[in-house]
Formats: sequence, C-alpha cells, structure tokens
Amino acid sequence: MRAVLFLAFLLIFFPGAECAAAPGRTVHGNPFYQPAEPRLRYPIYDTAILAEGQPLEFRWCNNYADTRGFILKVYGGYNMYADALILRKELSAGAASFKADGALFREGGVYTWCLVRVSSAGYKSGRSFNSFRVARGPGKKQGF
Repeated sequence: MRAVLFLAFLLIFFPGAECAAAPGRTVHGNPFYQPAEPRLRYPIYDTAILAEGQPLEFRWCNNYADTRGFILKVYGGYNMYADALILRKELSAGAASFKADGALFREGGVYTWCLVRVSSAGYKSGRSFNSFRVARGPGKKQGF
C-alpha cells in the first residue's frame, strides 16, 4: 500500500518524471524544435541568366554547425507539387551550392527551388524557396 501511495505521490508532484524515461523526444526541452531555414543566395531574383550549355548554380549560406545536410528540390512552375518536381538532391553538410544541368531549364520557363536544412539530430527546417524565370544570355558569371 505504501508503494502505491508513493507512486501516486510521485506522479502528482513530479508529472515530468515519465518524460525522463524517453530521451530524444525533445531537443533542449522544446518539443517543437526546428532548425533554422537556410538563407538562399542565388537565384533569388525574378530572372536567372543561363548561358547556353552552362549549368545553373544554386547557392545558399551554410553557416550552422548543427547540420547533417540539405534537401534541394526544383519544381516547374510556381507551385511546389509532387507532379511538378523536376530535380531532388540530398546534399552533404558542407555543401553551399549545387550545379544543375542547364538542359533541365527551358528559356522563358518559370521554376521554383526549395531548400531544407536537416539537423544532426535528423530534424528538418522549414522550407526556403524562390521562383525565377530562365533567360538565355551571354556566358557571364551568374549572380554576384
């Protein structure tokens, strides 16, 4: 009887005790933890200039230590639906850019690219995304 009273006492006055038995359910005590979204660098404007035969380089800032990798997706059009997906790559933690084959993009076409950061604990960030139109131009360096 004493054991039952003792357990009831513990459950009433220490309700978080059962959480200690399940490590890994929360990060830093926050069950809604989400890593920071990656910051996109290029293409982030309305138009991306793509030289004939050149790849289109997607770039972002990679300045977080707690990163396992990134998931890059490119969609045809403005909507990010599965049937419009034209490219999906899982990239390493050290990646800050990816060169996609220029043949995937037609002149005048609109594309949306999306990047997700995956933390070392396996949590995914929110999506960073941008839409752009492809224009063909002289072989100049992309972006800035």
